[in-house]
Amino acid sequence: MKKYNLKDVLIYLNNIINRTNYDILDNFKLKRRTTSLLKKACKITKLSISELLARICFKPNSSNIEDFEAFLAELRAIFWLKNFGFSNIIPIEPRKKFPQPDFLANYKGKKSAIEVFCLTKTHEQKKDQTLNVYVNFNPQFEGSKFGRDFISKAQEKLLQLDNVNTDIKILLCVVNSEPMICLNDKDKWDKNAEYLFKRLNLESNYYIGILTGAVVNGELTDTIYPKIK
Repeated sequence: MKKYNLKDVLIYLNNIINRTNYDILDNFKLKRRTTSLLKKACKITKLSISELLARICFKPNSSNIEDFEAFLAELRAIFWLKNFGFSNIIPIEPRKKFPQPDFLANYKGKKSAIEVFCLTKTHEQKKDQTLNVYVNFNPQFEGSKFGRDFISKAQEKLLQLDNVNTDIKILLCVVNSEPMICLNDKDKWDKNAEYLFKRLNLESNYYIGILTGAVVNGELTDTIYPKIK
């Protein structure tokens, strides 16, 4: 298997920029941000860039924007885990034959498994055509595209967690879609995570994590439900 390095990542980013019309992509800022995330993630995981790229969702030959967002989602997940008090964060190299989580980690002596998925701009709820505003976007409302897509994706991803024997199992959703990021504060995300946990009827050692990276009303809206003791 080829070992990829930082040069390969920069080539990949150039290809993404050249092949797509993704409106948030900016050449310089994108490269600087991704390079910074990658180097900091290596320090946290104690892996080289080549080792880390081999273990996360890095598809250098793909121009699919969802593959790119999945790549960033797994990088960002490392920081989410660190911020919530996890240590010994280990990305698990994907294997087609055996379902397994994206990460293993430790939380106060408890072995933890983490599966990451991303709800991208393709999962974005559209504005009401009559009112020209977002309506019923939170998952507890009928007609919520985010709610439907979350449950559908979560049920698929739970298979990665069901087969591992750990004290803590986290389904971590990285949210990139509007209006979910801009129109929900920390309190609302706490309630959304609780609602989604109950909808999935999860066992007591399972948790729902939300990663938005957004600061609303002066507070970071990332959350986890239930709270880990």
